[in-house]
Amino acid sequence: MSRANLVVQLSEGEWAHTVSTQFPDAEFELLALEPGETECHQLVRVDATNPDRPVEFMREVDGFRAFSVVQRGEGATVVRFRSETPLVVFCLRRASIPFEPPLACRDGRASLQATAPDDAISKLTDYFREYGLRFEVESLRQELDVETLLTPRQRDLVLTAVEEGYYDTPRDCTLTELAEATDVAKSTASETLHRAEGSIIRQFVGDALADADTE
Repeated sequence: MSRANLVVQLSEGEWAHTVSTQFPDAEFELLALEPGETECHQLVRVDATNPDRPVEFMREVDGFRAFSVVQRGEGATVVRFRSETPLVVFCLRRASIPFEPPLACRDGRASLQATAPDDAISKLTDYFREYGLRFEVESLRQELDVETLLTPRQRDLVLTAVEEGYYDTPRDCTLTELAEATDVAKSTASETLHRAEGSIIRQFVGDALADADTE
């Protein structure tokens, strides 16, 4: 499983491109949406020095249907409307990648995170190219998958060690106390923790080296 941070140049004609380029100092965060084939209801947070200006612009410009203000606050307003499904979200769906809010749009560009298997991330970028969306991959790293990285016994022992304070400074739990809490021999607890810690450290170092190679 990989986590990619991407920046995508929004397609001209989309609401996010129109509004974010009209108000380049404001940020428009897509918080949630109700899926539809060509249109969907969308919940958007408008962050600006004076959010009333972009909100009124959205209310009056074509492309925003069933527009309403959900919440007003100092420097931010949340609005709801029905409009065409954002092309970035459409590409995520085609690649079978869940939408992870928020999708932050500023001055014609959208920042997003995508967590999926490597082949799905590859499909996503292929769809971006297919639809003419220019993009940058800011970072790409493997997610630490504890379910596959550690055995059930190792996972349970590490979780108990954290809960009991074994990794606190100073320690609130000794290795002997941890072994008693998990009903195993002290030597078994020591060996199991050592193997689990080794797996975690090797995964972490591998990710750090991979990140360094992409910089």
